[in-house]
Amino acid sequence: MPSAQERVTVLAQEIKKAMLEAKAAEARAQRLGEELRLALVEAKAQAEAARTIVEYPVGRYECKGCRQSTIFSESYRELPPCDNCGRREYLGAEPKVTIITPPSPKKYSAGMYGCKDCGGRVAVVEDTDTLSSCELCGTGRLTPL
Repeated sequence: MPSAQERVTVLAQEIKKAMLEAKAAEARAQRLGEELRLALVEAKAQAEAARTIVEYPVGRYECKGCRQSTIFSESYRELPPCDNCGRREYLGAEPKVTIITPPSPKKYSAGMYGCKDCGGRVAVVEDTDTLSSCELCGTGRLTPL
């Protein structure tokens, strides 16, 4: 049976190892939180772009570069390249632009939230009107980081 001094040494080493692992996990959580923030910014930008629909109607168009006439028999969201010069800029009918109105904003935006009680972090991946409770301690006292 190991002596008390040996057990103290082993326990101290395990505590030190656990503390290092906790620091590494905290650093990883911070890094992932930043990546999540950047991904959310990108997702919001993509959602904004998806709200605007541009549709070019059927009709006769003329290439701005080489002046070749083209008849489009179907509507396009993005005009194809000119068969003659490859440009995508045409003179012709004005596109129909439809802007989709977004839903009203939610109370809590997507992002990282911290628990006021235990300091844990919770990732909220989409805007919501209600926050979930802390995954570590179960309380609902979350604040944005």
